[in-house]
Amino acid sequence: MQGDRVSGQAGAAPFDLAKLLDPVSPEIFFAEYWERQPLLISRDNPDYYAPLLSIDEIDPLLTTLAPQDITLINADAPLEIEEMARRNTGSMPLEVVRACQLFREGATIVFGASQERVATLAALCRHLEIAFSAPMQANLYMTPARGAGLKTHYDTHDTILVQLAGSKEWAVFEPPVPLPLVGQKFDETVHQFGEPIQSLVLRAGDLLYIPRGFPHRGRARDDISVHVTLGVLTYRWSEVLIEAIAQTCLADPTFRRALPAGFSGSGFDLAAARREFARLMHRAASLAQLDPVLGRIADDFVTRRRAFIPGQLGQAALAETLAPGDEVGVRPTALFRLRREGPTVRILSQGRDIAIPGEAAEAVAFALGHARYRIRDLPGDLGDEDKLEIVRHLVAEGLVLKHPTG
Repeated sequence: MQGDRVSGQAGAAPFDLAKLLDPVSPEIFFAEYWERQPLLISRDNPDYYAPLLSIDEIDPLLTTLAPQDITLINADAPLEIEEMARRNTGSMPLEVVRACQLFREGATIVFGASQERVATLAALCRHLEIAFSAPMQANLYMTPARGAGLKTHYDTHDTILVQLAGSKEWAVFEPPVPLPLVGQKFDETVHQFGEPIQSLVLRAGDLLYIPRGFPHRGRARDDISVHVTLGVLTYRWSEVLIEAIAQTCLADPTFRRALPAGFSGSGFDLAAARREFARLMHRAASLAQLDPVLGRIADDFVTRRRAFIPGQLGQAALAETLAPGDEVGVRPTALFRLRREGPTVRILSQGRDIAIPGEAAEAVAFALGHARYRIRDLPGDLGDEDKLEIVRHLVAEGLVLKHPTG
C-alpha cells in the first residue's frame, strides 16, 4: 500500500485534461507550454465544447444567480459599469433589464465561479483539479459583438480560455513580471509592454492557454462571444519554502536569536552580519524538511475541495443492496489522500477524515485504485461480508460507485 498519494485517477470523463487539450497531449503541454509560453489549439470544430454549455443555458443564469455572482465590465466605458456594480451589491436585486441594455451597448456579462452553478463546469474543474493538484475556478464571459470586457492586463494565475460560441480576437504580450506571485498584481501605471508576441482569433471549439504574467486583451468580432476562463490556482515553491523555514525556526532556537545590538546604527559591522546570515541560510538548508510541508499542503488541498458526487443519493440507496458479485469502482471525480497510520487506514477526502481498520488496508487501496471490479475480487484475507462492508462504507463516503448491470 502506498503511504501518501493524491488520487482520482479512474474512469472516463466528458472533459478531462486530455479531452480539453486534444490533439495536444497533457505530457506535451506540461513539458513545452506549462508556465512557459501560450498555447493556441484551433480545431475548426465549433461544436467541440458544446457538451459543456450552450447559450440557451446561459440566459436563465442572469435572473437566477445572486447579484454578487454576476458583474458587468466594459473596457470602453468603465465608469457607468462600476456605478451599476455598486448599486447591485449585497442583497439588492440585480437590475436585469438594465444589465441587458448595457450588454447591448458593449458591456461584457461575467458569471463568476460558474463551477458552483453549472454541473458540467463543476465536473470539468474537478477533473482538472485532479490533473493539476490545484484548485480551479471557472468564470463565464458573454461579450456582445465588437465588445471588450477587460483592458490589457495579466493574471497572477494560469488561465485556459475555452471558446464556446462566437469568436474573439486576442493579443498576448511578453510578461513584465515572469510567474508573478498572487500579490504581484498588474498595474497599468507601472508595467509596460511592447508589441504583441501573438495576435490570434479564438473561434468556437478553440482553446488558448495563457501562463500567468503574460499580459493579454480580447475583443469580440462581429458576433456574440461566449467563453469560459478556467483559472488554475496553483501552489508555489515559494509557499513551500516559507513554510519550511517557518517550521525550522520553530524547531531550532538558533534562528530565534535577536539581531545584533545597534544594527540600526551607522557604525554597525554589516560584513559580520552578512557572514552570520550566510551561516543561518546554510543551516536552514540542511535542516528544512520538504515532506511534512508538502504533506500539509496536499492535505489542505483535498480537504478543502467541495465534494462533487453527482448521483450520490441514488448510490447511497443502492449501498445496502450490494452483493459480492456486483461491479463497482472508484468514482472518477474522487479526490482523496490515502495512507496508513499505525493500526488505521486514513482517507482524507473533500472535507472528510475517514478512518478504517488497518486489516482492510489492501482492500481499500485496491477499491480506490481501480475503475471497475467485482466486490468479491477485493484482495486481502477478508470474507465476502467484510468486503461488502468496506465497499458500502466507501460508497456512503462518495468515493466508490456501483456500476449498472448489463
